[in-house]
Amino acid sequence: MTRTTQALVVGFLGAVLLRLSLGDGYLRYVTGWMKWPLVATGVVLLGLTVWMLLRPASGEHDGDDHEGHDHGHKVPAMTWLAIIPGVIVFVASPPSLGAYLAERRADDPVAAAPDAEILPLPASDGPVDVEVAEFMWRAGVEDGSTIKDRDVRLTGFVSTDENGNWYVTRIAIACCAADASASRVRVEDYDDAPERDSWVAVTGRWVEGTAPGGKSETAIEAASVEPREAPANTYQ
Repeated sequence: MTRTTQALVVGFLGAVLLRLSLGDGYLRYVTGWMKWPLVATGVVLLGLTVWMLLRPASGEHDGDDHEGHDHGHKVPAMTWLAIIPGVIVFVASPPSLGAYLAERRADDPVAAAPDAEILPLPASDGPVDVEVAEFMWRAGVEDGSTIKDRDVRLTGFVSTDENGNWYVTRIAIACCAADASASRVRVEDYDDAPERDSWVAVTGRWVEGTAPGGKSETAIEAASVEPREAPANTYQ
């Protein structure tokens, strides 16, 4: 691989980063705060590409019979492998993590409730929107007193298990998709399960006695299930 080809590979990777970070595509792989570091990295790679293309080749001298030829060191052909992730992003556009991962990490430990006091839900004449992970935390502390007899609405995607149960599910990432963890709440009294990986809003009440880490998974008794569009950022 010549220096010129190497520069074009670097430029291609920079273009991929900018394409992802200037839209919503990067949210499939990393958390939101990484947008601007990705933009900066893409700009640096494109700048490096220009520098590599414009700088004189090593060994180029006035009057040299080989003037204009690239005498840079060869780089391993495996460098071509660096463009494979970029090609996949452009051609296949892999989806966000969803039911496949959540179902395989169902037995992973659930994140503990935050150390801060969990306050009561705000007063409301209708259902209160609660994150799936927060609902699980509330079920596991103070005997679920903060959600007992309260109408709540959980929004997430549908995952299932081998027993035919279905769940409203969310995935959280701390930095990138590699450290993803899943939170899910079993939906009861609603047998007509929506399509797997579809997004729904489940309105109902906590099933008393269910909690993460106990004999029974955290569950919600559904009063209604409504379809939802997947958000731009599917992770919590």
